[in-house]
Order: sequence, then structure tokens, then C-alpha cells
Amino acid sequence: MVAKYFAAFLAVAATVTVTALAPEAHAQRAGQQNEESQANQPARRTPAMRERVYQRLAEAQECSEAEDMECAQDLLDQVRDMDDLNSYEVAQMWNFYAFIYFSQDNFGEAIRAYENVLLQAELPIGLEQTTMYSLATLYVQQEMYQDGLDMLDRWFLLSDTPSPDPYILKAQIHYQLEQFAEGIEPVLTALEIAAQQGRDPQEGWYQLLNVFYFEQEDYPKVIETLTILAETWPKKDYLVQLAGIYGQEGQDNAQLALYEAAYEVGWLDRSTEFVTLAQMLLQADIPYKAAIILDAGLNDGTIEATEPNWRLLAQSWQLAQEDEAALPALIEASSLAEDGNLDHRLAQSYANLARWDECVGAARDALRRGGLNREDQANLLLGNCLVELKEYSEARNAFQAASRDERSRAGAQQWLQYVRNEETREAEIARALRRG
Repeated sequence: MVAKYFAAFLAVAATVTVTALAPEAHAQRAGQQNEESQANQPARRTPAMRERVYQRLAEAQECSEAEDMECAQDLLDQVRDMDDLNSYEVAQMWNFYAFIYFSQDNFGEAIRAYENVLLQAELPIGLEQTTMYSLATLYVQQEMYQDGLDMLDRWFLLSDTPSPDPYILKAQIHYQLEQFAEGIEPVLTALEIAAQQGRDPQEGWYQLLNVFYFEQEDYPKVIETLTILAETWPKKDYLVQLAGIYGQEGQDNAQLALYEAAYEVGWLDRSTEFVTLAQMLLQADIPYKAAIILDAGLNDGTIEATEPNWRLLAQSWQLAQEDEAALPALIEASSLAEDGNLDHRLAQSYANLARWDECVGAARDALRRGGLNREDQANLLLGNCLVELKEYSEARNAFQAASRDERSRAGAQQWLQYVRNEETREAEIARALRRG
């Protein structure tokens, strides 16, 4: 890069035409408008470069082409020792120094050299512009963000028709300074200029804009920006972020639609993402699809086999009125639970399916494990299933236990009366059969 710079400089210096090149590619892009800008600036009287200075710089070019930076710097030092350099020669000398230091990653000295360029009087506008821009980028690279912003603002005063890139650089500096509100306008300006120039905007511009809006808690604008990102550069992260903002803003249908789209194209790959989708489907009263997603994920390992996840699957099947399908999930969930509440739910499912023996077993497991939200209801359920099995003595014990809770006392008393009536009726039938 340095060799190319020297060659370009010498070609220009030979005709005493003013120009300058920046040390970084984006500085060159930012300076593409300089020719038009200079046409709108007052003319400056710039001294010519004399032959003896030019000759030293030509020799420095040869050294740079041989990648001998020490030789090139020695020749620049010879120029520096000349007593009668004019301001243009001094400026170009420091400009060369800056490029050499930059090529050596000596950014501190590169900054100092560029600062010395700007100290010279009657600089050519092009040289002043590119020096300012190069200096601004170096300040930012060295995390001297306020200096970078101040220099960039000076550069804007000389530039009538900037490209989008300087505005993006300004926005990036505002981001580093946590000046999020101030960063929005430069990005919008960059997007407007790009549209005028027929240039495609870059993904990073919208990412930066999205951060600014998010930090300002301007969620409608976040949605707008994320939508552009998701449509133009389709990625999982954009869909998931956008879905999250929709949920935060209460737009549940839009959130669900995005999650379903991500699921259909295979972008969901974390257990929590599948579970979130299932929960949204349940909230939207679509339990069957929630159950299908959870069942597939729990069985192939993409969803973590935890008690809450198995319980959610069981709930989904039950809400879909698929009690038989809910049983395996309830069994898995109850085996992982620390209390008997899921055993109670399992017993209820068995009762719904008229599987009385299994209902009794699950209800007894629930009572044995304890920690029940409603022990009285578990005893009522146990008694019901025992009645179906005509095990009246055990059923009476269950109902008596339930009656100790005043919330179930009335119901338990009714069941106890029912048991007594059934026992009396069956005893009478048995006596009649014996007499017969």
C-alpha cells in the first residue's frame, strides 16, 4: 500500500496537482467526492514542490517499493533537515511519514505526523480533507473517540458531497461514546445518500441503527429496522429478536407467526426455543401442534427432558383432548417431580380413561409422596376409583380422610353416604341370593 501511495504522490507532485491518499480503504472511499467538493471551495495558493525535494521523495519511493522502510524514512529525514522547505513540501513530508508509521503499526507516530500536516498553512483542500479523515479514523482506532468525532466534524465542513461511509463512521463513534440518540441521524443520512447514489445499503448500517433505536426504547422503530434486516438478510437472530419485540409489545400473533416461520425453516435449534414456541401455541389455543412439537423434541433429544417440559407436553395433549397420549408424558414428569402433584394429575387421567386400578395406584403414589396442593382432592379421587372397583372399605377410608378438609367435607360426606348405601344394597342382594 505504501509503495502505491508513493507512486501516486510522485505522479501528482510532478505536475504540481494537489491530491492525497488516505492510509485506509474507507478513507479513500470517503474522499471520492473531493474533486466535486473542491470545485465549490475557494482557490488556495499552494507553493510548488521543488526538484530537489521531489528527487528525495522519488528515491524514498524506490526504497518503499523494495519494502525497505528504514531507507525510505532516512530519505524523509534528509528532507526534514532542509532549512527552506515551503508549507506544501513540509505537509507532504509529514504525510509520507504518516504512511510509513502506519505501515509499521506505529499509530501514535502516524497520528502525530498527520497532526503536523494540518499545522501547515494554505494546505491544498484535497490534502487537508484526506488528512483529516485519516486522522479521524486513527483516533477511533486508538479509542480516542471524542478526538475522532471532533476531527470528523471538521472534515464535514470541507466536504460538500460526502459518501455514506463518513456518516457511518460518525454513527460508530457515537455508539462508542454511548451517545445513542445522536447516532441515529448519521445512519439515516447514510441510507439516504446510498439510495440517491444507487448504492446498496450494508447490513451493518441497519444493525447499528437497530441498536440505537433499542437503546432509546423506540420499539416501533426497532420492529421496523429488524423487519428490514430479516427480509433483506434472512437470519435466525433477526427473526428471534423481532419475535421477542413483538411479544414485548403485545403483538402475540405476529410473534407466533415469526416463531413458526423459524421452526418451519429449521432455524430453531435450542431446547428453550422449542418450548417457547409450544407455550405460544398453547396461548393461541393451538394445543395439538404444541404437543406434536414437544413430543418430537423430547423423544429425539432436541428438547431437554426436564419435569417442566414433560409436564407441558402432558398439558398440551390434555388440552387437545388426547388423554391417552398424555399418559406417557405424565408418567415421565411425575418420575422427575419432587412431590405428588403430578401423580395426582396422572390419577385423574387414568380416571378419565376408566382405568381404575391404575388410577388407584397413581393416587396412592401422590398421597405417599406428599407436598400436594390439595390432599383432600387426591383422597376424593382415590375414593372414587376405589368405589368403581367396589372396594368400599378402602374407599370409606379415603373419603373420611378427605372430609377432614372443610373444602371437601360436604362432597366426602355424600360419597360416604353413597358407600353405605351401596354396601347395604349389596348386602341385601347377597341375603336374597342365599334365601333363594
